[in-house]
Amino acid sequence: MTNFSIFRYFLYLGFAGFGGPLAIIDFIRKDLVFGKKWMTLEEFREYFGYSQIAPGPLAFQVALYFGYFKKGFWASVLSGIGLVIPSFLIVLLFSVFYKEYKDINYIVWGLYGISPVIISIIFHSGFNLSRSVFTKDVFQYTLFFAAIAVSILYRVHILVLIFSSALIAVVYYFVKEKKSEGQNLKSVSIIAINLISKTLLSLFISVRFVIINLFEFINSKMLEIPLVFMKAGALTYGSGFVIIGVLRQDVVENLHWLTAKEFLDGLAFGQITPGPVVITSTFIGYMVAGIPGSVLATISIFLPTFILVMILAQVIEKVKDNIILKSAIKGANAAAIGAIITTAYFLSKDALIDYVTFGIFAAGLLVLFFTKIKPYYLIISSAIIGIIVRFLF
Repeated sequence: MTNFSIFRYFLYLGFAGFGGPLAIIDFIRKDLVFGKKWMTLEEFREYFGYSQIAPGPLAFQVALYFGYFKKGFWASVLSGIGLVIPSFLIVLLFSVFYKEYKDINYIVWGLYGISPVIISIIFHSGFNLSRSVFTKDVFQYTLFFAAIAVSILYRVHILVLIFSSALIAVVYYFVKEKKSEGQNLKSVSIIAINLISKTLLSLFISVRFVIINLFEFINSKMLEIPLVFMKAGALTYGSGFVIIGVLRQDVVENLHWLTAKEFLDGLAFGQITPGPVVITSTFIGYMVAGIPGSVLATISIFLPTFILVMILAQVIEKVKDNIILKSAIKGANAAAIGAIITTAYFLSKDALIDYVTFGIFAAGLLVLFFTKIKPYYLIISSAIIGIIVRFLF
C-alpha cells in the first residue's frame, strides 16, 4: 500500500461512489476491509466513530482518517482529493450546461420530475439517520422533534438550533450522570448552569459578533463565498443534507444568490453524481461567480473538515470518551437530523406543485422504503416521467 495506490482507490471511489455518504462508507468497508484488506474491521469501526466527532461530510472524514492513520498526512490529503475531484468535475460540467440551457423545455421538464424525488430522498435519509443514530434514546428524539418545530415555526437558523441542542444535551447528560453517581442534584445543577451560561456567552461574543458583523463590511461575493461555505463546513454536524440545509438558508433566504428552484436543481445534480452530496457547493459557487466561484466554494466546504480532522487525529484517543464531547455530539446530531427534515419541508414548497409531483414524491418514498433500488435510478426514472408528462400535457 503506497500513497499513490491510496489516491488511485479514492479517485476510483469518487467516480463510482453513488448513493450518498452512507453508501460510500459501506463501499470503503467492503473494499478496504474485505477486498484489499488494507485495514481491519475494528479499524474501520474506529474511523467511522471518529467521523462523528468533527463537523463536515462523514464519508470525506472516513477517507481522511484512513489515509492519516495508515500512511500519514500526505496520504490523508490524497485520500480527500481523490474522493472529491471526480464529483467536482462532473458537477461543474452540469453547472455550465445548466446555466446555458436551463430554459430548454426538456431540461425544465426533467427537473420538474426530479425535484419531488429529491424531497423523498431527503426525508428517507433523515428517517434512516434518526433510526441508526438515536437508537432508543428518548431525549434525542425529543430534541429532534423540538428542532423541527422551532425551525419551521420560527425560522431559527439551523446553526443556532444545533448549538442550542448541543448545550442542552451537555447539561442533561451531565446532570444524569452525576445524579446516577449519587451527587446532590442542586450542586450539579449549579455547575451545569455555569457551564451553559459561560458557553453561551463565549458563543455570542466570539461567533455571532465576529461572523455576522464581518458580513456587513464585505461586498465582494468572492470574499463572501469562503465565509458562507467554510461556516457551513466547520459548524455543521451530521449528514451532508444538514450542510445543504445550512447553505439553503444562507444562499436562498439570506443572501438571495439563488432562487429556491435553482437551489433545488443544484441539489438534484449533486444527487445524480457520485461522491459527497455537499458537492452541490460546486454548483452554487459556479452560479454565483463562475469557475473561480465553484473552485472556491468547493475548497471552502471541505477545508474546515480537513483541518479539524488533522488536529483531532493528534489527540483523538484522549478526547473521544469525554462525557461533555459525547453529550454535545448527541445533541448536535439530534438537531442536525431534524434540520434534514426541515430542509425537505421548505424545499417541498417549490417541488410539490401539483398532483403529478405529489404522486412522484409519494412513489419515491415507497420505492426508497420498500425496495433496494439505488436513488440515482429513481432520479433518472423521475426525469423521464417528468419529460413525458410535460410533453403530453
